[in-house]
Amino acid sequence: MTENPKVFISYSHDSPEHKRWVSELAAKLRHNGIDAMLDQWDLGLGDDITRFMERGIVNADRVLVICTDKYLSKANANEGGVGYERMIVNAELVQNLGTDKFIPIIRQTSEKEKTPTFLGTRVYADFSNDSQFDAESEKLIRDIHQTPIMEKPSLGKNPFPSIESDTQLIEIPEEVKSASEAYKIATKLARAGDALGWRKLVKEIRPRVFKNLVQWREDKLDGKEPKGKEQLIQVLDKAVDIVAPLMVVALAGVESGREQFKKQKSFLYDLINIIDWNSHGNRGRIRLSYALGYVYHSLHGCTGLSTNQIESSLGLARVRITDRYNSKKVIQVWEMGELVAWTRSLGPNYVESWNYLVNACDREGLEWLSTVFEGKTEYRSLLVAYYMALNIYELGVLINTNRSEKLNEKHSARGLFRFKVPLTFLSENQDIFERAQTILLRNPDAVTALWTMSNVTHEQMQNLWSRWVTSSEYWLEDVYRRSLDVRGSMRNIYKNVDRHQDFFQMVQL
Repeated sequence: MTENPKVFISYSHDSPEHKRWVSELAAKLRHNGIDAMLDQWDLGLGDDITRFMERGIVNADRVLVICTDKYLSKANANEGGVGYERMIVNAELVQNLGTDKFIPIIRQTSEKEKTPTFLGTRVYADFSNDSQFDAESEKLIRDIHQTPIMEKPSLGKNPFPSIESDTQLIEIPEEVKSASEAYKIATKLARAGDALGWRKLVKEIRPRVFKNLVQWREDKLDGKEPKGKEQLIQVLDKAVDIVAPLMVVALAGVESGREQFKKQKSFLYDLINIIDWNSHGNRGRIRLSYALGYVYHSLHGCTGLSTNQIESSLGLARVRITDRYNSKKVIQVWEMGELVAWTRSLGPNYVESWNYLVNACDREGLEWLSTVFEGKTEYRSLLVAYYMALNIYELGVLINTNRSEKLNEKHSARGLFRFKVPLTFLSENQDIFERAQTILLRNPDAVTALWTMSNVTHEQMQNLWSRWVTSSEYWLEDVYRRSLDVRGSMRNIYKNVDRHQDFFQMVQL
């Protein structure tokens, strides 16, 4: 970064007092060697406002996003200049996975969500208390100048020379040609802690992946209607194949467990908000980006569980997102049907969507899944374990929000309770299910966190577990009502996960 880093300030004109506060912050930055750009100073009569915003955000080293109630409202509703700046920021985020360019500044916000949805869960600077202005300003100025108060200790040598780290220089080719190659490179970079190499790999892959995806849709899909289930599957297979090199990089980051690589939530935003994605035409084709989100979200969950990181898996599931096609709909990932239950690209059918996921290893072009997850059986077990965890988490949320009275054993699922997390994972055989249960219970404390994070007690879970199982059986009867054999096996499998008190004893309640 230059001696005088450039900073662009994005804010809404809430009131004269708020504008004055923003200008005071900008002035303090300039007095401390930071080239702060502000519309109050840098825009004159006749100037192009949108050009100012574009150049400011793109050319700045850092962007300060002043978050107030009014700013969040405008940003989330995509209104006015704030809405336009949001589009520019989204484009920047797509080009730079994991960027720290955008700094949320919390100022007098009363909402539960302190930052707009497009900034996800980025670390913010808290300026809500005026008495802490000087202290927070110093932290901010130091961060922009990259001179932290506490220096990170230097990394020492491995005290166990027989356990060697992968510290050799890792060469990144000009073009990564396959998902398997991308996964191998990303794994080495994460193991070596090579953040610079990681960013270089992402910059090589990202633009090409999304450009190829958009071009493929225009050339091969637009104007053509898919014919039958097989063709729908082939279309989604091809879309997954195109984004796979970038997807496996994100999964390798999660798998590493390292702080600088494992937080890969932004990739989900990228998939469901693809730049230049045509929003006209066949609905399944339009929502193909959500189908990709469905696949990635599920694989992310599998990866977290494969490395004993349930909290990482649930972290993505609990991210709040805005529906690209309904800006008023802001919910957590696990609650959005297209990302968890079914995808329009395969038809609104729980079973078809689950079958697509669970059988992915068997299809041409997706063989890399067996490499990432150590074989087809392990992959399917991890998938079941992840959706089992989501199922348990949903019950905790139901109790926390005082909706447990909806569980009524005397009615069918159709007229009673609709699960957000589908129970299609129970269609797997007994061996897969038992392996999934073993995976989930490797970390009992993390399992209990599935409900304690919602402030639900163990006793509350135990008291409702039997009714939850029965409601689950009704749901399965509704979905699989045409196959009595499948329905019977569903009951048996679910009773094995429950065994009421036995299950809770296993998680040490």
